[in-house]
Amino acid sequence: MQRLPRDGKDVRVYVRYPRKDRESLDFLKNMRIRTNDGREVPLYAVAEMHFAPGISQILRRERQRAIVVSAEVVTERIGEIQKDLKENFFTDFDANHPHVRRGNIGRAQDQAEFMKELITLSLIAFGVAYILVAIAFRSYAQPLLILLAAIPFCFMGAILGHLVLGQSMNLFSLLGFMAAAGVAVNDNLVLVDYVNRLRANGVGAARALVEAGTERFRPIILTSLTTFVGLLPLLMAKSIQAQVLIPVAIGLSYGVLFALFVTLFFVPALYAIGADIRRFFVWLITGVKQPRFGASLEEIQNEDMDHLEVLPAE
Repeated sequence: MQRLPRDGKDVRVYVRYPRKDRESLDFLKNMRIRTNDGREVPLYAVAEMHFAPGISQILRRERQRAIVVSAEVVTERIGEIQKDLKENFFTDFDANHPHVRRGNIGRAQDQAEFMKELITLSLIAFGVAYILVAIAFRSYAQPLLILLAAIPFCFMGAILGHLVLGQSMNLFSLLGFMAAAGVAVNDNLVLVDYVNRLRANGVGAARALVEAGTERFRPIILTSLTTFVGLLPLLMAKSIQAQVLIPVAIGLSYGVLFALFVTLFFVPALYAIGADIRRFFVWLITGVKQPRFGASLEEIQNEDMDHLEVLPAE
């Protein structure tokens, strides 16, 4: 086809074989091709012809030719299928086709992008939380104690909750876990802040931990239990609309419930270990013998009396 300008318009000019010839595939055998020296030879003399599926379109991604392989599978088996492909198929595929680059599109691509954004934003959130807690407590170790004790155990609680209820984890489960981590961090802040205030008034570490655990037991346990009980209706819902939110509720409720015991027992134990380590380094640097951890006021006073020197009377 060629376009020729005429009277300010484009006129399309077609050069075709007669319709009768174009409707027959046998005509291709007799079609003549003009060579450079002016001779006309049959097409089959200069080319090989065979039937093959035609390409309706050429798909490109990032300026590279691409092929899309898709399938409709049951949602619960997506993880199993992806794991099987990774272990049993893609290893040999990458070895046999080193120049082929593969990736995910559709739901898998959206999930990968969501996970990348979630990890990035989570790291930013935890970094900001660490800075704020470090400024408030004037300590570099206590924010690590709070964050590293609360977050992993919230994740363990979310996994345990999914196992108990027979649910598979998905992206919404991670959102529930993140919310549970926030509640757990808040509970630990309440406890450690009270311990720090007691120690600032001269109370020993062991006694401060006991008093803080006693005084803050009610608000901590009420915060966790009311969160868990408030999510029970959503956990027991059977409607289709609620199925999307159930993983969020599982991650939040069981994460908070599991982190409750961490706040009341594990964090005080780690705090006591940290205080004991600090006593050791104070003794190592200053050479002054430190009272044992949890010693009573009478024992400390008796040790101080033993160190006093009795001067002879003049």
